[in-house]
Amino acid sequence: MYRFITRAAALIAAVTISFTAVSCSSEKKSEEKNAGAHQDHNMAAVSADDGDYTDYAETELKPDTSDVPLMITFRKTFATDAEAAKVAEFYYSISEKSVEYLESSVQPDVLKYKLDGSDEQEYLDAEYDYIKDTLVKDDYKFTAVTIDDDASSDENISYYDSLLAKAAPDLKPTSKKVFKVNCLYEKGDGGQLSLAARLSENNMDEIQVAVYTIDGKPYVIF
Repeated sequence: MYRFITRAAALIAAVTISFTAVSCSSEKKSEEKNAGAHQDHNMAAVSADDGDYTDYAETELKPDTSDVPLMITFRKTFATDAEAAKVAEFYYSISEKSVEYLESSVQPDVLKYKLDGSDEQEYLDAEYDYIKDTLVKDDYKFTAVTIDDDASSDENISYYDSLLAKAAPDLKPTSKKVFKVNCLYEKGDGGQLSLAARLSENNMDEIQVAVYTIDGKPYVIF
């Protein structure tokens, strides 16, 4: 079920915690302070026909070496560098309440549709406050994003297809992907913590985000 967080009538369609998912995760996630930026994957289950496992290895994009505002880790079997960069920009926009990065990461027609006449800054303030008040219980700052899995099920793709059709019916994506992601964050008492763990503790949906490629450019669809 898609959850919409009501703060004001004008934001009902926009404030979805930006982590819309179709079902709650039944898997309990463990966490330690100062946890690593990505979960360990079982490489024994991976098979590369040509014997080249390069794309299955963890890839990192960092602000000091790549054109991203926030570190992101992923496998290239899940996402391209450009797709991962848009995911990083999107979650950075929420953490830093940055209209610039919100507008650069989200497909413009979708953003306009989801805001439904509301102001971008108002939306970002509402998103930040929801995460703070409901999950983190303190001021926070995202330190990294991880793409943990491919969540491109027929059901998920159908949802984002429907959203795009309402926002911009003439657009034709050439690539459609949905990712299961996690955001790591710092709060006032220090340490690196997992937002996915907070969601699990509250029996809430795991984090998902879509990236569609349109006219040769990747965009977040949320």
